[in-house]
Amino acid sequence: MSVSPEIAPPTPTELLHDMRASVDDLADELVARIVAAEQDYADASLLTPEQLRFACWDNLSSMLANLDGTAPVRLESARAAGRMKAEQGVSLAALLHAFRLGGRLIWEELTARSDGRASQWLLDMAAQVWALVDVYSDAAADAYREAADRRAREDAESSRRLIRTLFANHALNPAGVADAVRAFRIPERGAFLVVSVRDSSSCLSADALRSRLSTVGIDSVWDTEVDGRIGLLWAPAEAALDAALGTLGEIGGGSVGVSRGFGRPGGIGAAVEQARQARRCAPDGSGDPTRYDSVPVPLLVIRQPDAGHLAARQVLGPVLALPADEQRSLLTTLEAWFSARGSTTAAAAQLHYHRNTVLYRLRRIQELTGRDFSDPVHAAELYVGLCAHRLLGAGRE
Repeated sequence: MSVSPEIAPPTPTELLHDMRASVDDLADELVARIVAAEQDYADASLLTPEQLRFACWDNLSSMLANLDGTAPVRLESARAAGRMKAEQGVSLAALLHAFRLGGRLIWEELTARSDGRASQWLLDMAAQVWALVDVYSDAAADAYREAADRRAREDAESSRRLIRTLFANHALNPAGVADAVRAFRIPERGAFLVVSVRDSSSCLSADALRSRLSTVGIDSVWDTEVDGRIGLLWAPAEAALDAALGTLGEIGGGSVGVSRGFGRPGGIGAAVEQARQARRCAPDGSGDPTRYDSVPVPLLVIRQPDAGHLAARQVLGPVLALPADEQRSLLTTLEAWFSARGSTTAAAAQLHYHRNTVLYRLRRIQELTGRDFSDPVHAAELYVGLCAHRLLGAGRE
């Protein structure tokens, strides 16, 4: 009886050569496994099936060529895969899982094709396969992070351009404004306001302002200016915006100017200037938002600065000529008296003075200016002169 000669087990080189010859089928199998295991790949609308298959084919071919000793480690395919997944919205975790699935497929093919007859070299090959998967995964992850960082920078710059367009003159770039409205999902109709917040040490960042307002149901877009923040706020109804202004006064950290309300995004351009002007009219140290419609006299002053300076000199000239401390005490008293709607008792309480002190200082102002407080015309002139000095004097915008 003759004994059949034992068939020699395939060598690693032979197995890997056969696997390289069938890399098309392996790539198809890997694509199927990845899509089944990772929802990210199924959901990535920008990643086409052809792109995913080529990435699988490219990396399998490169890894098998290294394993069979015909090529050195070449990581171009891994880096390309990392960049592509970052640009097309596939998560880093899903990318790394795909490489692990590729390593498992290679290992399963090796064990299946060897028929279990080459256990020692298979064990050696296992370490080689998984070490190579780690090298390729690291290269892909590095490329992914670089691409993601670059994309984030580009997205941030694009967002800044859109925001600047939104708050600029709409007549200069209507197409850009339309793009910005779509990008920030600003509704075509609703209740809108523009607010301007003066910079201060406690002024929140644009992102922080947006986040805080979102907790009270207000959507917003913010830009950072040289001297503060400018923001567009919107909600389905005006009542929600009115309620949010109180929150804004608490968190803004500086004087807040508020535009007129408007109902469509087309009103943003005019509202930006209204909010800035309203902020300029805000009293020093006031935490309450100043509405554009609530300060007609201060608005007249800042719109006509030459006339405002003339009014301040003509009405308050003798007061302004006094030494700084005396001038400050008289003007502070005058401002408190107007704030108290002409009540000397309320003004005294506000200033923590005796009522007679307030009366003395008011009479002193009357002597210097020739304006009688009991005369409505004289009182109005004093108010305009005081507004002009406060808004146009040194230290104000």
